[in-house]
Amino acid sequence: MPKDSTDDSSAAKDNARPTLSERFRSLAFRRNNGASPQKSGAHVDLSVDQSPTHKPPNFPDLSQNHSGRKDAPSSAQLSLEIQVDPTSLRLGERFLDCLETDRPRVAKQVYESLVSSAADPEVLLENRLSSICLLARLRCDSDGAVQVAAMPDTQGLAALLARTERCTKPLQLSNRHPSTEEAPPSRSGRSAVADNSNRSHSRSRTRSAIGEQSIEESIEQAPLLWMYHDQQDSPRDSAPMTSFSLTAYATGDPSVVAIDVSTWLDVILDVLDKGSDWEVYSYVLVHLPSQLANISLFVRHLGKMEKLHDLVASQLQKNKVFEPPASTGLKKGDVALCLYHTLTVLIGYCGWWPPQKMTDMVHTFLVGISMWDRTARCCIHALTLCCHEIPKAVDRCLRIILTKMSQIISQSHLAIDVLEFLNHLARLPAAYSSVGEELQRTIFGICVGYLRNIRDTRDNGGESTHTRSSHRLSRVSGESNLQPPSGRSTDTEKDLHEYVYTLAYHIITHWFLAISIEDRSKHVGWMAKNLAWKDRSGNETVEEDSQVTLDMMHRTAYLDLGETLRPPMDADDEGRMIKKTWLLGMSIVTIETNQTNGATYITKRQASGTTFSIYRQAYQPLPSHHVGAGDQVNGGGKNSTARIFPSHVLLQLASTISPMPIPLQPIVLPENALTQRAISTFDRIDTVDGHKAGVIYVDSGQQEEQEILANTTASERFGTFLEGLGTQVQLQGATFNTQGLDRTTDMDGTHTFAWRDRVTEIVYHVPTLMPNNLAVDPRCTNKKRHIGNDFVNIIFNESGLPFRFGTFASAYNFVNIIITPDTVHIPASSPSSHVEGVEAVTRDFFRVQVLWDPSFPENFPSATPKIVTASTLPGYVRQLVLNASVFCLLWSNRGGGEYVSSWRSRLREIRRLRERYMNTATSANEGYPGMGTAEDRGGARSYEEGDDWKGTFTMGGMAEEDHVLMSLDFTRWT
Repeated sequence: MPKDSTDDSSAAKDNARPTLSERFRSLAFRRNNGASPQKSGAHVDLSVDQSPTHKPPNFPDLSQNHSGRKDAPSSAQLSLEIQVDPTSLRLGERFLDCLETDRPRVAKQVYESLVSSAADPEVLLENRLSSICLLARLRCDSDGAVQVAAMPDTQGLAALLARTERCTKPLQLSNRHPSTEEAPPSRSGRSAVADNSNRSHSRSRTRSAIGEQSIEESIEQAPLLWMYHDQQDSPRDSAPMTSFSLTAYATGDPSVVAIDVSTWLDVILDVLDKGSDWEVYSYVLVHLPSQLANISLFVRHLGKMEKLHDLVASQLQKNKVFEPPASTGLKKGDVALCLYHTLTVLIGYCGWWPPQKMTDMVHTFLVGISMWDRTARCCIHALTLCCHEIPKAVDRCLRIILTKMSQIISQSHLAIDVLEFLNHLARLPAAYSSVGEELQRTIFGICVGYLRNIRDTRDNGGESTHTRSSHRLSRVSGESNLQPPSGRSTDTEKDLHEYVYTLAYHIITHWFLAISIEDRSKHVGWMAKNLAWKDRSGNETVEEDSQVTLDMMHRTAYLDLGETLRPPMDADDEGRMIKKTWLLGMSIVTIETNQTNGATYITKRQASGTTFSIYRQAYQPLPSHHVGAGDQVNGGGKNSTARIFPSHVLLQLASTISPMPIPLQPIVLPENALTQRAISTFDRIDTVDGHKAGVIYVDSGQQEEQEILANTTASERFGTFLEGLGTQVQLQGATFNTQGLDRTTDMDGTHTFAWRDRVTEIVYHVPTLMPNNLAVDPRCTNKKRHIGNDFVNIIFNESGLPFRFGTFASAYNFVNIIITPDTVHIPASSPSSHVEGVEAVTRDFFRVQVLWDPSFPENFPSATPKIVTASTLPGYVRQLVLNASVFCLLWSNRGGGEYVSSWRSRLREIRRLRERYMNTATSANEGYPGMGTAEDRGGARSYEEGDDWKGTFTMGGMAEEDHVLMSLDFTRWT
């Protein structure tokens, strides 16, 4: 593994970095700015004090509104000093010092004191919060070694509760105090002031204090006791402190000391159940999901984890969520959203729970879709994960889930989330085994509903006529943001609409193919009716996406047909074949016949695929007394063959003597170079949509682009993940689109991984499979030319450090999917007192988070981190990649271009041929008067797309008005 390239000065700088205990000390004595009590409506200006040198920006500030403060200056600026009990401060410092100096037994005693301080409501609030601050950062590795996280992943939820500088400053300046349940029109008016203006300094508030407060109290603005700053530490500064002699559970090694994590769990359960001061309660809400994601820390206490699930689920299902203080401007929905984040993390523990518990969890997420508008998106994302992790529970609740989603179609801000849920579900048969015809139609109805919404929006000049939530997504958390949707540009709205539109058609296709072949035809009539629509002028319209979707149904309604292969011709076919090509409706049909043995090869090219087949006429033996006429062969009672022309085969398959209207008659394509080029161009367009993505392995301690790309080996976990993402394929001689990987010289490696279904193909660019030539290419630019041009990159991060978006400098890397492993190892020697019903096991869990380019719209989905098991990780990530890739393709063409799917590209080639050769055919019977040129035919009109046609039904067909001859003469087009 390449080493870090650092000079002496940078090394000296690293040595000068403060220890974690020094950073905690600066945290505790941080001077914070607050506002003195003002009359209602007063404008408060907040100043920024000079931070201590070693103050870590990621730690929250603790401050107190106490009676011993100085008088407020006339400038209305007030600088408050923290008064923290030295005992509490020394506990935190001493615990960290014990980890640094390897004194586990003392560290255990200090841990117990911290838990006691955190649990005691009689402790000074600031001291109690200081203890909770450290306890909430406890983690452990797969071997149980205790860690203290320097930068927990809590910025998103902190922003949700207005506990970041970016969220708080405009809110404090606005000095607004909404008093109704509904959020104010502009989220930037939300107050971020804690309810501590009249707080007793010796004890914390009880549960009733959270939901009860007078208007007079809400006017009194006091400083918040904890806050996150916008700037972040570097990944090096974010590395956790680890002690290998202090563990989170007993290991059987007498030299190792274990702490009892269950006591801290008891504190969490007590705070969530009985309530506490808002500062304590909000801190636990924000930090609990991140800590629960460290499954190794809590997996030996599954009984308490079930209690935690039951408590959270009960509060959410019964709407017994605590009400935040009125002075904060927050609502019950904000608290509920934090609880739903906790419940989402608990999905990772479901593998140890009974089935009924899993079903109950799914029901709880269903409640959140409609109970609070701000929780719907989080719940839909969680249900998407449930499809992968607990598919049987989803299957049991699927009728309710689909019914609920069909009821929120008018909420356009949830369209992407609902459709992505259906897109995941379509690829997981275990989660929809109970889907019958009724639910299948419900799914199609949801997609059609969103298509109608977008069409209505287009017809109204881009203004949506449907309900839109006042909440937007934050680029950090994936949840509620503070800016109103009115700030979003019209172009961005259009881009999101196009993604919804494209996604809806994809889901219709995937679900139609997921239905059993016996049931597919039942949906064609309903779909055909709803895919056609009337424009503003009342004209019936079938747009390109609808056309290719119907074309797919035409190919697959009665046959589960995938790709077909052109059959090889016999050796004696050469030189004896006659070929003819027609435009038959919206398809290109080529028929080749052998004049000797009658063998016929048919190629039908459609927008959604190409079908190759063989046709052979079956001959009846001629009787001995039969006398042949003309070219007919007298077989003398023996079976013999006759000459067959391509036109004969077409007539047998596509026509009778019934008159055929001129617009419907096949169009003969001339056998010339222009036609051959057109067909060759068509054949080069793939029958599936092609995507690409980088899959990048980051080894221990790696941060820089060069060292990461230089990796040629990876961990076993990474190899297992790759094998689940796709199939290993050879590059040399590959007949599929390798998305830029070399197919001749092995310069990009001998193999890669790829995945394909009936609609989509994705090729992975894997740097560890590509060769290095560091002497010639020290910066690995050959690898970078692939990775740098991938819209989506999967980062398998085993560095032990947070991955920075932008590590690979590129104008085209829009989305990074970060995967961080966490192995849960429970040795067989573990004492049963620390393991509640868990057998010895080793399981891999992975933290998955999506990061994207700042230029993307702020409500890009899937931003909130998820905990995923090893078995479901590849499928879950692959679908994230496909959804993100479709969005990126649409986004990259927003400057005036257009993303056109492979099926639409094939359809357009067929349309070009029709426009070129329409109405050029003349009768083959030119030797007969009145049957040759257009003048001879009486001036029959020609037709173009959109023309009206009039005719008469006769002989089982439709005859051209005043030109029956043209409808009966099949030689015109054969």
